[in-house]
Amino acid sequence: FNIDPLFESILFYVDNLITIIFVIEIIVRIAAEKKPLDFFKDGWNIFDFIIVTVSLVPIDGNYANVARLIRIFRMLRLITLLPELKLIIEALFKSAKSIGYVLILMFIIFYVFAVIGTILFETTESGLWSDVGIALLTLFRVMTFEDWTDVMYETMEIHPWSWFYYLVFIFLTTFTFLNMIIGIILDTLNEEHKKDEKERVNEEKELLLSVVEKNKQLEHKLETIEQILRAKL
Repeated sequence: FNIDPLFESILFYVDNLITIIFVIEIIVRIAAEKKPLDFFKDGWNIFDFIIVTVSLVPIDGNYANVARLIRIFRMLRLITLLPELKLIIEALFKSAKSIGYVLILMFIIFYVFAVIGTILFETTESGLWSDVGIALLTLFRVMTFEDWTDVMYETMEIHPWSWFYYLVFIFLTTFTFLNMIIGIILDTLNEEHKKDEKERVNEEKELLLSVVEKNKQLEHKLETIEQILRAKL
């Protein structure tokens, strides 16, 4: 970009400062562990370490463009800095299996409708149904509502009742399966929130129990001291 040299210099120093802060933070976090290797037992710590390591790749030389591209991933550090973002990512990973089954079922519906579309609408001038591969792309366009009515009106010139084909497909995919995916993610996210809340409550209980235990020990010591003082008197 054609920017002012002063501004470019400022950006350069800020970039280096951010990298230094990242490196110092990782070193401190590793040093804070009883055993340095324990730091790598947490997946998020490994994620942070990789991001910081990538930041150290020099942006000069033959691979400057690659290094600049890789450095973009430093923005992902925001995920570990904000607990809510971490919770959302964890929910996505935990719901991946259920979402995978929904996507498989969704692909089956796509394939069935694509085959039907190539049989019924193969003669359309636009060629949107010329083979199964292109038909799948056309159906994805219909599902996302990207000028899907143009596709429907073209096929209605061949088969006036083809509107029913599109309505059934849209209700199955856009209104049913996509909402199922959203529901799975929200349900998993809700479970993660409950789990996080439960862990926080348990930590508070353990803290209170430790405080109560310490108070009992102090009371016992005070009673012992009082008994000793009374014995001497």
